[in-house]
This record gives sequence, structure tokens and C-alpha cells, in this order.
Amino acid sequence: MSTIPLSYPLSQPISHKMKRLRLMVRLYVLLEGLASVSLVLGIAFWSGLAIDWLFEPVPVVRVVMWLAVGLAACWVLVRSLLSRVFARLPDASLALLVERNFPELGESLVTSVEAASQSSAQPLGNAVLLRQTSQVADQLLGDVSLRQLFRWKPLAWKAVGAIGLIVSITVFAVGQREAFAFWIDRMQLTEQLWPRAVQLSVVGFEQETTGLAVHVARDDDYQLLVEASIEEEHIAPEQVEIRYRLADGRRGRDTMVKVGEALPGRDTSQQFRYTFRSVGSDLQFDVVGGDDRIRGLWLRVVERPQIERILLECEYPSYLDRSPRTIPVSGRVELPEGTRAICRLQTNKPLAALRVHDVALQQDIPSEIEASNPQEARFMLEMGKEDRVLQLTVRDTQQVENREPYRVVVSAVGDMPPDVSVQLRGIGTAVTPQARIPLQGLIQDEYGVEGVWFEFQTDKIPSERRKLDVEPNGARKFTALGDFDLSRTDPQTNRRLLALKPGEKLTLAVEATDAYDLQTEPHVGRSQRFLLDVVTESELRALLEKRELALRQRFEAIYEKMVGTRELLARIESEPTQDELEATEQQRRHKRDRLRADGSRQNVTQLAYETLGVAEGFDDIVAELANNRVDTEELKQRLGQGISEPLKNISGELMPDLEAMLQDMTTAFDEDLEIANSLQLAKVQGDVVVEAMKKVLDRMLELESYNELVEILRGIVAEQKKLREQTHQQRREKLRRILGDE
Repeated sequence: MSTIPLSYPLSQPISHKMKRLRLMVRLYVLLEGLASVSLVLGIAFWSGLAIDWLFEPVPVVRVVMWLAVGLAACWVLVRSLLSRVFARLPDASLALLVERNFPELGESLVTSVEAASQSSAQPLGNAVLLRQTSQVADQLLGDVSLRQLFRWKPLAWKAVGAIGLIVSITVFAVGQREAFAFWIDRMQLTEQLWPRAVQLSVVGFEQETTGLAVHVARDDDYQLLVEASIEEEHIAPEQVEIRYRLADGRRGRDTMVKVGEALPGRDTSQQFRYTFRSVGSDLQFDVVGGDDRIRGLWLRVVERPQIERILLECEYPSYLDRSPRTIPVSGRVELPEGTRAICRLQTNKPLAALRVHDVALQQDIPSEIEASNPQEARFMLEMGKEDRVLQLTVRDTQQVENREPYRVVVSAVGDMPPDVSVQLRGIGTAVTPQARIPLQGLIQDEYGVEGVWFEFQTDKIPSERRKLDVEPNGARKFTALGDFDLSRTDPQTNRRLLALKPGEKLTLAVEATDAYDLQTEPHVGRSQRFLLDVVTESELRALLEKRELALRQRFEAIYEKMVGTRELLARIESEPTQDELEATEQQRRHKRDRLRADGSRQNVTQLAYETLGVAEGFDDIVAELANNRVDTEELKQRLGQGISEPLKNISGELMPDLEAMLQDMTTAFDEDLEIANSLQLAKVQGDVVVEAMKKVLDRMLELESYNELVEILRGIVAEQKKLREQTHQQRREKLRRILGDE
């Protein structure tokens, strides 16, 4: 049977159902799309509000956030609403949807809808069968509820969520108008921050690209100070937390310590403190307290500034006569008094500040950092008489200081007066009025001697000065002292400059000065003061005669000891030749003679020095006679050539020869050699020494006899003088009586 091409219209009940279903689908999609967009915008509102309130991002970050929200909302609007609401919904698709959810239709609805949708030119099949199928679909479709085709629960949840967000936003806008208005301002990219009940601030941090930061020296402790304002309705939180993040990713938190209890009206803020111990690497942390928090705080670890070199550019005072020089400083340095120095130091990092504290003066010294090189600084140092102890504290551009102040000790080397070491030579404690007083010694000063003079006074005249004939002219060592001549006269008046009389006392010293000019008075060095008695020539000779007697007695003792030494040599015997002498007896005698020889040598050495001392004593007497200008040629011959010269010959030639012979004999004893020859030579030389000493002693005795005669004559002269004075006194008394009787 062939098909007949004719049109087949869709029944009215089916057509009405399809239109209703299409409307319901579009309405469902519209509601779901609006709910999705509302959810996105509501979540974006509250999320943006939370992020902005917590982090308060800069306008650039907020613009990025708003752009992200806008893109997300547009994507949801297009995907969930526009693309679905305006989508094409053919009857066949709707019929298929119904057939899948209601299998009892038996595909009658789909067949009817597809038959109606075919073109009239196409074969439709059996018309009777199609009418029957359509009638079945009409009957069954009347019992179908289109609402069962939709999932109302997800739509309800989305709707409830969207309505809840809209309601919450509405309630927030009405109930928190100021906060909502401020949030709108924030959305308009204002830079004003959220008002908070708690307002925290950190002390000492600076703004960097990554946030607020402070620089800490490596392995050092850092004390964080946070202030919570209690002004303008702000309140202090009960506690403030530190939330930190380590470089290895670990996190932690700790509570800050509340410092005291701040009171409104008295204090402006409540302080909280926390100490980071031994910070070894960069550390990021947040400060959280109440409704405020400060994020992105950094502890930046840096190396400490160190002083690598210190130099002193010294300019010395004029009295030192020294050119400027540069001295490296390492701990302690010495500078002369009056030195002006520029202290230059070099560090390993650029400096922001240098503090130089004088511990002794308890004050800071002005300092200056080089503008061209911030790693160099300088300060002026002027040395007085006191030592300077300086503590140097450097702070670099990252506000990091050295751990302990560098300690520089500058010792002041004061200028000492010239060292005057002077002795009298050829003069004793008594002088005649015409004496010449020689002084010998050394005057030295590290920086040069400028002036030298004699300072003298008597019991009748005050202290006076007399310049030396030779000036030192800045010499560091000066020895040309010369003589202080009591008989010197004034070239103009030809009168003595110092007229002394017997019985007076003369005090004499040598003084010297250097070029020190830092004070009004120069530094003066003084020798010991020599107190001299002014005596007559007779009194001086009497004193010297006593010294001669003491020297003679001393030499007599030396002579007696030398005679004893010669006798000790005589007791030393040669090695015995008797065979019957026992060996033990030989050893005993050998040891005894060895000790006698050694003792004799030691005696001769000592007596040589003592003899030379006696000779020098007589030389001093001769010199003192000459310096006091009371010497005679006869005395010079007696004391000098008669006594002093022979004594020098004994101590300088005869005794050293004897000592050498005794040394040879001691060596022979030690080496068990023949000593007879050495012993004989030593005895002969000993006799020579004793004989020479005996001759000198005889001359001393002759001189003593001569002195006794002189003393007798001196007594006769004194008696005559006394008798003459008594005669004059009696004549004056007799004349006074005669005049009184008249």
C-alpha cells in the first residue's frame, strides 16, 4: 500500500501543552540565572567587604578585585541566563523531555509532534494510524503534570541563598549606614582607611616596597613596641598577638606583654612589647589586636657596622718642634700635651650617625660624616693634661648600631721639666770667699734645653740667678756647666758680684728650662741644693788636714792587710818530695795551699780598689785646694807626686801584676802543675808592692809632721791675734776710764 502525501495538524491539547512547557522552561532558566548572578554578586559583596576591612588594600588592588568580580558576574550572566533564556526550544525536544519523564505515553506524544512538524510534501504514512496515535496522546497527556519535569529543590536553594544575600545586604545598608557608605566610598577607590575601635601602630618601622620593615643586626635581639591608641573613642585590646612566618615556611604565634595600664586622659596609648630573640634571618609577621591588625611587617637582618681603621692626624705644639704625622690607632695611643689631632675612622658600611662620648668629661664630642664618602667620619681631639677615654658608637643608614661602643684610650704625655743631674767636683762642704766651684753633670730634656743658670742665695741675700757662660741652644743633652766663681767681678765697677764673708752659708743649685709654652710659666728643672759653709783659708786647711789624716789611717789599714797577704803567700809551700809523706797528707796540704793562693788573689784585688780610692781622695784634696785658691806648689808636690801618683802606680800596675801571678798559681793548683816558679814570682812581686806602699806611708807620716808644725804655727798666730785683741780691749777700757774721770 502506497502513502498519500497530505498535511497533519497538531491537536490543540498537545499544542497547548508544548507552549506551556516552553514557557515554564524559560521561566525556570530565568529564575535560576537571576539567582546565580545574585549569588555571585552577594558573595562578591561580602567577600570584598571582608577583604577590604581586614587588609585594606590599595586602590590598585581594589580595582583588580572589582574587575575580577565583574568578569565573574558577566560570565555567570551569559552562561546561566542569557544563553539559556534565549535558546531555541522545538516541540520535538520538549516532547522527548516529556516522554523521558513519563514512559506511559508510549512515544505517542513524540510521534504526534514529529508528524505535525513534517512538511506536507513528505509522506506521512497511514493517516488513520496517526489520528489514533494523536488521540491516545491527547488522552494520556491530560494526566501529565508538567511541574514534575523540573528540579525545584536546587532552584529553591539558589533562590533562598540569593534572597538571603540580598536581605543581608539590605539589612547592612539600613542598619549600618555609615559603614555601608564608607564601603561605597572604598569601592570608589578612596584611600581613607576603615574606622576601627582598636587602632594599633608599630614604633620604629619604615615603609618599604614589601611593607613596613625595620633592620636588625644579625643574631641580635629586637624588642617590638606596639601602641594601641586610647584617644578619640579608641579602646585598647585585652591582648595583642604576634603571628610570624619563618623563612622555611613554619608559622607560629605568641602573645605580647602588656606594659602597665594606660588611663584615658593621662596616657595616649597602651603599650605592648615583645622580644624577638637572636634574629638570624629575615622574619615576616603580623600584629593582631581586637578589630585591628597590621600585616606584612618585616625584620630585615643586616650586618652590624664596624670600624675598620682609625687614624690620628696629629699637629704637635710648637715647643716640641716636630712635624705633623699620622698615627694608626689600635686600642691605646699616647699623645703629647697640647697636641691637636683629627681622628679619622673608616667603616664597612655607610654611616648615618657617629657618637663620640668622652667618659672622663662626660660629654659628647662633635663629629662629622664625610659627604663624599659616608663610610668615613672624623672628629677633632685636643689633648690637655688629662687622659681621654673615648667611646665610639656608629649607626649605619639602616639604623643599626654596633653592639658595644669602640673604646679608644688616648693618654696625655705631659711635658716634664728638664732632668738636672749635677754634682760638685773638686770642692767639699766648705769654701773660701774666693773659691771657684766646679759643677759637673748632665742636663737633658726630650724636646731640648732652652736655658740654664746658677741659682744661689746666702743667709743675707735673697735668691739670685747667674747665667752660664755657654748656652744650650735647644740641645737635648747639655754638659758644659762650667764653674761658679765666687771671685767674679763686675766688668764695669770691678767689684765682686758676690761678696762673701767667713761664717756665712751659701746655697747653690743649677736650674734649667725647656721650650714649653702652653702655660704662662715654663717648666723648670732643678738640681739638688748644695749647702756650703764659707770659711777662712786656715779653717779650710784644717778641714783638709783632717781628711788627710783619715786617708792616712785608711791607707795604714790597707798596708797592714797587704803585709798579711804577703805572709799568707810565705806560708804556701812547694810540692813535698819526701817519699815517706802519705798521700792523704799531700792532698790536705795541696787543698790548703790552693785556698791560701785563692784568698791572696782576692785580697790583692780588693786592696787595689781601696788603694785607688785613697789616691782619688788625695786628688780631691789637691783639687779642693786649687779650687779654693789656697794651694801652693809645695802642697801639690807633696800630695800629688809624693802620694797620689805612687798610689795610682801601686793600684794600677804593681797589684794587677801580682794578681795575674796569683791567678797563674791558682790555675797550676787546679791542673796539678808545678807551682814553685809561680810561687816565687808572686812572693817577689808581693815584696815589691809592700815596699812601695811602705814608702808612700812614710811620705804620709812626713806630711803629717809638716801639718803638725803648720798647726803649731797656726796656734801661735791665733794666740797672737787673741793677745792683740785683748790688748786693744784693755786700752779702750783704760781710755774710757780716763775720759770718765775728767
